[in-house]
Amino acid sequence: MDEHFTDDDLRALRAADPAAGIEAPEALRDRVAGMPGEEPVSAPVPLRRRRRWLLPVAAAGAVVAAIGVGYVWGTGGMDLGPAPAPLAVETGTPDDPAAPIGLGGGSGTQDAPVAGSIPGAVDLPGDGAAAPFSTSTSIAYGWGLPTRQRFILPTFEEMSGQASVYAVDARAQYSAEDAARVAATLGLTGDVRDFEEGGGGGWIVGDPSDSHFILTHWAGALAQFNKTGVEQPMTACHFAVSTRYPTLDGASHEVVDAFYAEVEHCLADTPMPTEEQAHEALRSFLAATGMDIESTHVTMTPDTEHRVLSATAAWVVQNNTTEIMTSVRVSAAGLLHASGPTGEVVSLGEYTIVSPAEAAARLNDPAFSPRLVSSPETDVDYPEYTTPTAPPELPGAGSTVPWHIAEHEIVSARLGLALLHGPNGEQYLAPAYEFTASDETVWSVIALAEEGLDTTTSPGPYGGWW
Repeated sequence: MDEHFTDDDLRALRAADPAAGIEAPEALRDRVAGMPGEEPVSAPVPLRRRRRWLLPVAAAGAVVAAIGVGYVWGTGGMDLGPAPAPLAVETGTPDDPAAPIGLGGGSGTQDAPVAGSIPGAVDLPGDGAAAPFSTSTSIAYGWGLPTRQRFILPTFEEMSGQASVYAVDARAQYSAEDAARVAATLGLTGDVRDFEEGGGGGWIVGDPSDSHFILTHWAGALAQFNKTGVEQPMTACHFAVSTRYPTLDGASHEVVDAFYAEVEHCLADTPMPTEEQAHEALRSFLAATGMDIESTHVTMTPDTEHRVLSATAAWVVQNNTTEIMTSVRVSAAGLLHASGPTGEVVSLGEYTIVSPAEAAARLNDPAFSPRLVSSPETDVDYPEYTTPTAPPELPGAGSTVPWHIAEHEIVSARLGLALLHGPNGEQYLAPAYEFTASDETVWSVIALAEEGLDTTTSPGPYGGWW
């Protein structure tokens, strides 16, 4: 001992030892006693397994004295070197809102959206109350996969947090007066009649065989506009060519082929609509249904074969793009079709969300049924099947039994909003985590702590088991 190290110093050092007076369990003492001394370890222990064993041990001061490794005094843990930094979780920003997360429907794989948020979101009574989320909606996409799953997890932050939950007020603009008002904005006038086709319920303005508008309670008060007739490029070309072909009944193959060749030529000569036309049609329909296009993420999809252009506006809520969408289809002659919800997004309050570490652990928990959001396209090279000519050989004694487990090593994570449906058709926007694995598969789990979930809720007629 150092001659300058006094008995008082030694007593102070012992008093600072958090393991003082603590005795390790007998089973652990036996395990430590059986450890090899100076013999080299034959093979390194994988980091993942080593970490799982060392971290619990680091919390027990008694083990420190038994193993004899270096201890950082006053810290309550062993000196294992610098701990790995927790993997960061991505979130949306005003300039780059997060893409939607698929949890109970939809792909959740949209491009980066335009900035914006739902204006005028209001709080409803019962902030933080348990919402009836159906936790069974993703069961067919998680543990129902053909292979069994195991997720290898990196270090994540272990602190829980708070996040808002939203719902769609489908009754905000759902009345005969609302149907008449939106129809008039779209240029349709006439009586507002009850719409009962298909058991949908709601109201209709216009002739179903011509231009008409429908407001139905399906999909959270869905508004639909359809324009039929010669403004549809395909219909217009059929009409134009048909004047030279009075009838195709009983016509030869050559005549039929000539007819469709002329239709295709007519379509090729039909101009495509511009993105400006689609954008303006989308803006007008959104405004008619009470939505600002600046609060959405817009994508354009051209269909050159049919000479139309589709535009989709995904609603953006608090820096998160959602799967609530409005869409239009236009030709060079104008708007052909439009559909989208008329409801309003409202806040249900702040809810507790689990930490990224606990959310990642849910990937291995069948109660949370991780959903496969997307996977890369792969060309599987299956072995050529050979018809057996004899029974299989007897497996060797002690041989392992086949039981395939697909492992996915998580490499990134993000937090966003997922669209979920309640048993009676309620629409929720709930926080969810999305994890990407090294094999490019993407998985999602709900982020809400269990006290914010009604796990007894049955799927109901709207939730389904998908």
